[in-house]
Amino acid sequence: MTRALVVAAVMLAGTARADPSDRTLIVTGLALAPPTYLIGVTLHEGSHALAAKLVGASVDALHLFPPGRDPSTNTLRFGWTYVHGLRSTGDKIAFYIAPKVMDAALIGGFAALVFTDAWPHNRYGQLALTVLATGWWIDFSKDVVLFSTTNDVVKVFDLWCMTGWRQLPARLVYAGAIVGLGLIVARGYERTFDRPSAMPPPMLPVLATMF
Repeated sequence: MTRALVVAAVMLAGTARADPSDRTLIVTGLALAPPTYLIGVTLHEGSHALAAKLVGASVDALHLFPPGRDPSTNTLRFGWTYVHGLRSTGDKIAFYIAPKVMDAALIGGFAALVFTDAWPHNRYGQLALTVLATGWWIDFSKDVVLFSTTNDVVKVFDLWCMTGWRQLPARLVYAGAIVGLGLIVARGYERTFDRPSAMPPPMLPVLATMF
């Protein structure tokens, strides 16, 4: 009788600590989307402002929330940053490309976790990291198909004197980087949703033999 009670108690404890289901993780991931968006806009526009400060320019306007119509371009945008004092072509390129460099660096840090034993064991922690990495990847990727003159990457191409079809090789390289970073994010989803087969709690066989 004692033996059965101990085995049952251990089994219940193991159930209480059971991992969340995939469905629960999906719902949680959707709930994480709004705060992830807020973090993404802050990092994107903040990186513009930081780059401007690093090259000695001054920040005139930093708009993060809510999305709205940019008064300077008369277009709907999630956020915008305006500065003055970008003196050289290099300063301007650093300002416009800063969010992409930040996205790549953050996904690189994510890769250092997802491809090593540093990956957290808690599935909610795994999910949070993967959702964040997805936001960084989207921010990095979206410009490859945009050609508006107000787009950051297009401005970088213009500063490099690449217009029209001259942008094609650079955009192909950019697309390759998108694929590479996307594979890293995909690995995060794989590890988050790859649940090992159900096994009894590690202490169950030991306790079962003690009575």
